[in-house]
Amino acid sequence: MTKALPVLYPSVLCIALLALAACANTSEAPVRKCPQVAILRPLERVEDYGNDTVDSSTLVAVAVMQSLSGKCAYESNGVDLNFTLSMKAEKGPNLGGNRISFPYSVSVITPDDKIIAKDMMTATFTFDDKTKLATTEEPLHVFLPLAKDEDASTYRVLTGFQLTESQLKAARTRQTQSD
Repeated sequence: MTKALPVLYPSVLCIALLALAACANTSEAPVRKCPQVAILRPLERVEDYGNDTVDSSTLVAVAVMQSLSGKCAYESNGVDLNFTLSMKAEKGPNLGGNRISFPYSVSVITPDDKIIAKDMMTATFTFDDKTKLATTEEPLHVFLPLAKDEDASTYRVLTGFQLTESQLKAARTRQTQSD
């Protein structure tokens, strides 16, 4: 047994050194995640009836936010987000012409649910003479200033159509019926 100990001892020492090396602090920065970027479900759809009466015969147009895609990049003073909002619209019988615009917003929300930025924009849909459907892709950019090592994953960037009171009431009714 005493002869096996010198052979075993360097092996144990080598394993111990490897274990310590695995625990050593590397110089790699921790991975920081992008903030959540999402479409607010109650505000993803807008229906324009030209007045407060919801009737299919008075429909001007309907628009829906379909998807968001993009990426973020951390910089020394914050995080830079570039994404694309894809939307579609359907022309109703009361649209005079082939264009309609709908206002929408992009808001930045802090971890404690405070709105720190809200930008209003307009999505314009142009219909051709052959179809009642139109699509648009809106390129969007948000810069979120952060402290040097702050993680943006606790922030949210939310988008939705800017609805009138009657449109919001109709959206809440639709959501209640679908739940």
